[in-house]
Amino acid sequence: EQMTWTMDIKTCLLHFKDMPAHLQFNPYIHTGYRPLLSLWGCLCSLFYVHNETINIFTHGLPILFITLVVPRLMPWEISSFLSWCHIIGSVSPWIGSFVYHLFMNVDYGEGCYCRLLQLDMLGIWISQSFGALPMVQASVFCLPFYLQFLIILCYCCGSIIGLYKAMRAWSPWKRRLCFSMPFIMRSLLCCLRYSRYGGGDPGSLIHVIMQDALSLLGGTIGAMNIPEKWFPGCLDLYFNSHNIMHILVVLAVYPMYQSTVKDIVWMAQGECKTHRLSDLHAEL
Repeated sequence: EQMTWTMDIKTCLLHFKDMPAHLQFNPYIHTGYRPLLSLWGCLCSLFYVHNETINIFTHGLPILFITLVVPRLMPWEISSFLSWCHIIGSVSPWIGSFVYHLFMNVDYGEGCYCRLLQLDMLGIWISQSFGALPMVQASVFCLPFYLQFLIILCYCCGSIIGLYKAMRAWSPWKRRLCFSMPFIMRSLLCCLRYSRYGGGDPGSLIHVIMQDALSLLGGTIGAMNIPEKWFPGCLDLYFNSHNIMHILVVLAVYPMYQSTVKDIVWMAQGECKTHRLSDLHAEL
């Protein structure tokens, strides 16, 4: 009986025009929409194909991989705090996204959908704040303590402002732009790392750049609805912009891991050159 019910739901996938207004956010995806379902119905949708299937699994599977594999690879003996920051920061966005995409069509009204969207944004914020702390700490590691404190404080304040905006942003572009301040600060820290006063493992700089570049590319593709904008109705189940965005941001976890581990080890070795600090103090 349960199998029959699942198959009936599978054959009742809806068209864009049949969906409630709060679920009509991509007019170029025409078909494959799940009807409004109970919580159990949403869970059962894991076992048939619809236009959220790839979005669910591209973030559900990384949760399993990160929680089962990555903790064994972290340098806990050097810094348990920064290792925890990386684990929490790398898994949080996928948890929020997985829950959001799986239950977005639950039959509890638009208010519930908005809470799920906020949960998704909260996961991204945790990644942007706690997940970025190892990179931020390494970048300012060679600066005088008061400058380290000031820069990290500014980054934390920028992250809090981003969270405030994220909880109130409903359009795709606004949701992405609410994290622009932390992104700009990380870009400036990359410039600092490249200078004579910056810290961090020299080999991790390319990974620092790649993690944000992949996320930025994915976010831009997702907001522009490319390529389904060019082929309306042809990419409803796979290879649409949201699928591509999910894959790119998941790929960004690898350079994030590489840069974090390299920077933690580098900070433990204390490889700042003393002439950097003396020159900086003299200039200040």
